[in-house]
Amino acid sequence: MSIIGKVDSLWRYPVKSMRGEELDEAFAGFSGIYGDRLFAFRSSASPKGFPYLTAREQRRLLQYRPHFRLPDKAARPINLAEAEKMGANPLSADLSELMVDVETPDGKTLAIDDPALMDMVRTGLDEKHRLTLMQSQRAMTDCRPVSIFSLQSARQLAEEPSTPVDKRRSGQTSMWT
Repeated sequence: MSIIGKVDSLWRYPVKSMRGEELDEAFAGFSGIYGDRLFAFRSSASPKGFPYLTAREQRRLLQYRPHFRLPDKAARPINLAEAEKMGANPLSADLSELMVDVETPDGKTLAIDDPALMDMVRTGLDEKHRLTLMQSQRAMTDCRPVSIFSLQSARQLAEEPSTPVDKRRSGQTSMWT
C-alpha cells in the first residue's frame, strides 16, 4: 500500500459561514460530517435554490464562533455501535440535543435562536435580507457534503491574492465560504 496523502486537520462548521471547530476525529456518513452545517440563516434576498445567507453577503459571519451545547451528542450518531453491527444507517441525536451557542465578535455568548443574535447578524445588511434560522439533521452545503482540499492547493491559492490561509473560516481549507 502506498500513501497518497495525510490528513492535516479535520474541521466542522456547525453554522453555515461561521467559523469552524477543529476535531480530533469525525464521523463521516452519506450526508457528510456529523454535526456539520446543521444551522444556517435563510435570506429572503437569496435565490430559492440557494437560500442561505453566507459570508459573501455578510463578511462578519466569519467572526462568530459556534459551539455545540452538548459536544458529546454532536460527536457521533447516538446508536453508531448498534447500527454498525446491523449494517444499518445510524440515527442522529434529537435536534434539541444539537443546539448551538455562538460567541459573538465582542465576546458575548448567545443561543443560536436568540433574537439578539439574529439582529447582530442582520446589522449592516440591506433591508431586502429578511432572515430566518434554519436547522436540519443533515448538512446544508453549497455542493457536496465533504470537501477534501490539499494544503498545496491552499498555499498556491493563498499566494495568488497574497491572502493567508485560515482553516477556521470556511468549508474548505482556505478563506472562502
